[in-house]
Amino acid sequence: MTTPPPVPQPEEPAVPQRAEPAEPPPDPHPSAPAPAPPATAPGPDPFAVVADAVDGMRDELAALGDQFRRRLLNDREARRSLDGLLAELDHTRKAAEGRIMQPLLYDLVLLVDRIERQAAQGDAFAGSVAAELLALLEKYGMTRIPVTRGPFSPDIQEAVGVVAALSPEQNGEVAEVVRHGYRMDERIVRPQQVRVHTDR
Repeated sequence: MTTPPPVPQPEEPAVPQRAEPAEPPPDPHPSAPAPAPPATAPGPDPFAVVADAVDGMRDELAALGDQFRRRLLNDREARRSLDGLLAELDHTRKAAEGRIMQPLLYDLVLLVDRIERQAAQGDAFAGSVAAELLALLEKYGMTRIPVTRGPFSPDIQEAVGVVAALSPEQNGEVAEVVRHGYRMDERIVRPQQVRVHTDR
């Protein structure tokens, strides 16, 4: 009896061999410890950032305040200088006008004297002309010194005669106005001519 031939068995697939991990090279300095991982830097403090911003704003506001105060002082000085210049200009203008106009106005004053003498004789037309001339004089700053009774005032009056006083109380008082006086602003152009009571 013969034995049957052996049945061929299927070959098992070859299993790939896993490579063994390579050993790390030996440490050249086996005694040195391994370096520690770098520590992460802490973030900025938000309170410090806000405080710095506030300090910067405070400094900027202080600088702006100083600049504003300086500008205000400069404006005040400029305004004061301008007001002084305007006042001086106005004074100079009035003085120049006075020098130019005063001779003409004084001639009108003399004309008013003659017309008023005519009006004193009962001429109504002369009286109206004198009133118009007085209004014209006032328009250009020449005003008549008011007639007042009382003590003689040498600042605005000129004594041109005396009248016997009826009582001791009248001594030195104005008795009558002989000719009217005129002024331009505070300057006496012509003093008021008066007679004064005296007990002598």
